[in-house]
Amino acid sequence: MINLNDYLSCGQNAIVQNTVKDTDASSKYITPFRELLASPKLLHWAIDASVDAIDPYLPEDYASIGTSINFTHTAPTSVGMTVTVHVKIVEITAQEVTLDIKAWDEQGEIGYGTHKRMIVQTDLVLAKAKERTKNISSRRILNWAKNR
Repeated sequence: MINLNDYLSCGQNAIVQNTVKDTDASSKYITPFRELLASPKLLHWAIDASVDAIDPYLPEDYASIGTSINFTHTAPTSVGMTVTVHVKIVEITAQEVTLDIKAWDEQGEIGYGTHKRMIVQTDLVLAKAKERTKNISSRRILNWAKNR
C-alpha cells in the first residue's frame, strides 16, 4: 500500500458548479417538488467533487471509492439556479480520506456533511468484483440445474 501523505494533504480541495436542470429536479421522486433540486443529485455532485479532490493526485493504478457519506440537505434550490459544491480533505489515515462538504446556491447554504473514501488498487478491486460475479453466476447455473 502507498503512503497517502505522499500524494494528498489536508486542505486539498475541489469545487464543482452546476446549473440545476429539469433532469436534476425531484420530479421522479416527489411530485409536489418537481421544480426543486433532488437530494440524490446534490449528493452526486458532492461525490464528483470528492473524486476531483483525490483521484487525479493518486498513482495511475490507484483510485478512491466511497465508503460512507453523512449529508444534510438544508434548503431548497429551484431549477435554473446555480449550485456550488466545495469539498476539502480534513483527515487522511492509512487507507481512508475524509472530506468536508459544503454546498450553496445564490441564496446561501443548501447543504453540508462529510464523505469518506478509501484508496484502493484498481486491479485488486476489479479482480474481487470479477470473482464475486463468477460466484453468483455459478450459483445461478446450479440453481437452474436443480430446478430442471
